[in-house]
Amino acid sequence: MLNRGFTLVEMMVAMAVLAILLSIGLPAFGGLIDSQRMDSSVNSLVRGIQFTRTEAIRRNRHVTMTPLQQDWNDGWVIFLDTNHNGRHDAGEQILRQEQPALVSHIHANTNIADYLRYNAQGESELLNGGFQSGTFSLCPRQPGVQGRKVIINRVGRARTERAHIASGCPG
Repeated sequence: MLNRGFTLVEMMVAMAVLAILLSIGLPAFGGLIDSQRMDSSVNSLVRGIQFTRTEAIRRNRHVTMTPLQQDWNDGWVIFLDTNHNGRHDAGEQILRQEQPALVSHIHANTNIADYLRYNAQGESELLNGGFQSGTFSLCPRQPGVQGRKVIINRVGRARTERAHIASGCPG
């Protein structure tokens, strides 16, 4: 007589081993997922910044990127700022609108809290004509995971770095 299959004891041992492996591996997997979300959000933000700069050069006009609902966490809109006020108004052409990936919080320092504007030479510029630089801080959902910073330099180029971010992150 040929018996095929598993005994109840073999099945219980296999389930116990699987449970132990999952309890060890899942917390590390959560950190990996949070890190991937962070990278995706940073890439989306940097793509938006690069698109804004490229369109300003290509169109030989001011192009502005502003947060939706005055909050970068809600996303951003990129538009032709025809009246040069740093806000999207009715009648101004929208070039792109994006939503960030799921990160805990996006914080922008004072210089870029309301808008990021590029002139026809591809330089970031304040409404009064001065240079505009600043930092976006992207906070992770899980403690212990490194956040990211997107730093806009004096001439408008964006660079990213990994960092432990405490200021600007919710509690």
